[in-house]
Amino acid sequence: MIDYHLHVIAHDDRPMTVENILAYCEVAKSRGIRQLGITEHDRYLDKIDLGAFKEARELSQDVELRIGIEIDFVPGAEERMDRDSSALPYDYVIGSVHRVRGEEIDNANVRDIYEKMDAYELYDRYYANVREAALSGRFEIIGHPDLIKIFKTYPQRDITPMLEETADAIAEGGVVVDVNAAGLRKPIGEVYPSRELLEMFFRRGVPIVLSSDAHAADQVAMGYDKSIPLVREVGYREVATFKDRERGTLSLA
Repeated sequence: MIDYHLHVIAHDDRPMTVENILAYCEVAKSRGIRQLGITEHDRYLDKIDLGAFKEARELSQDVELRIGIEIDFVPGAEERMDRDSSALPYDYVIGSVHRVRGEEIDNANVRDIYEKMDAYELYDRYYANVREAALSGRFEIIGHPDLIKIFKTYPQRDITPMLEETADAIAEGGVVVDVNAAGLRKPIGEVYPSRELLEMFFRRGVPIVLSSDAHAADQVAMGYDKSIPLVREVGYREVATFKDRERGTLSLA
């Protein structure tokens, strides 16, 4: 099994040291994780210690380490995204939408945008950004593709056509979707993406990775008791893997 979206540095909570990386590996081993992907937020790029990562990778006997980065997809910031997504020898790059009109949508302390915008318009703009990210050619993986639901703010109107259009774009872009269990720890209390959206991806043959979005070692593989049965029920039998930005597969069995 894999956990392909997690943060050792997290929100600048701790340094990237060999000791801290191996602490994540120990939890991963105890929970049956074979591959662990460290994907720090791009704003902490200068805090990534590639030397510590490589040493930890050599020392980790039972858990294979991968290195990626989570790029905050913002239309108009192409130069920054291109620079950050090529700064290190990543195994893969995650593109995630955390902002609409430049404002955060997942900050529990700042929810102004939910008051400023009609919910349907907010969702429409969010998914337009997801589609643009998927079609940009910059990313191997689209992170937590329905993050906009985090605070349980829903439009009054049906968004099914919006979701179908987004699933089409992700399939067309040839990217992989992050089945991210962090939503279980948030107000929404469910996996990203929803079952409905995941079924749309499955019908289009969109591959998946599994992740916990851990921001601490004890969160590695957290929520897999819900996310793994979900993907199996939808019909998935394998997950994507990456090394040197080349895609492979691993059986869910």
